[in-house]
Amino acid sequence: MITAATTAVPVTWLLARAAGLVAFALLTVALMLGLALSTRLLGNKRGKMLLGWHQTLMWTGFAMVVLHGTALALDPVMRFGFVAVLVPGMAPWRAVPVAAGIVTGWIMLALAVSFHVRRRIGQRPWRLMHYASFAAFSVGLYHALNVGTDLVATRGLIFAGIMSAPVVWLVVARILMPRPGARKAPSVPAPPAPATTEQHPSEERQTLVPA
Repeated sequence: MITAATTAVPVTWLLARAAGLVAFALLTVALMLGLALSTRLLGNKRGKMLLGWHQTLMWTGFAMVVLHGTALALDPVMRFGFVAVLVPGMAPWRAVPVAAGIVTGWIMLALAVSFHVRRRIGQRPWRLMHYASFAAFSVGLYHALNVGTDLVATRGLIFAGIMSAPVVWLVVARILMPRPGARKAPSVPAPPAPATTEQHPSEERQTLVPA
C-alpha cells in the first residue's frame, strides 16, 4: 500500500540512485584492472589473484545493477515495472538513456558469465569478448550522465573526468606497450670467417723445390 509518507520519502528511488552509482564505479574499476592485467603493469606473480578480483568486481557490479533495476521497478513514483527495466526502449521516461543502462547491465552479465565458460570458448574468443567492456563503460557513462539528479552540470563533468581519465590512460598504455609474451627475434650471429690455408714461406719453398 502506497502512503503519503512513502511518496514523500521515495526510499526505492534513493536506493536505485545509490546502487546505480556503485554499479558504474565497480564496472570502471573492473575495466581498469582488466587493462592493467593485459599490460602486465601489476607484474606477473599476482596475475591469478588479480584475475579473481576482476571476476568478483564484475559480478558485484552486476549485483548492484540488479538492485538498481529492482528498486526502479518497485518505485511507487516512477512506476517503471520490471518489463521497462529489462527490455531496452520500454521505459516510459527518457527511453533512450534508460535503454543505455539496460544494455550496460546485459553486457555486464555476459562478461561475468564469460569467466565460467572461458575454457570452453577458448582464450582468444574470451579476450575478444572482453572488448565489450569498453562499450559497457561508454554506454553506462552516457546513462549515468543523462538520467537521475546526481550527475548534472558541473558534477557530471567532474564525475566523467574522474572515471574516464584512468581508463583512457590505460588504453593508451595498452596500445603503446608491447603485447604480453612478445619477444624480440633473437639476433643471428654472423657466420665465422672461412679458415685460411696460407702456408708459411719456408713451407711454400719446400713444396716448390723437388726432393
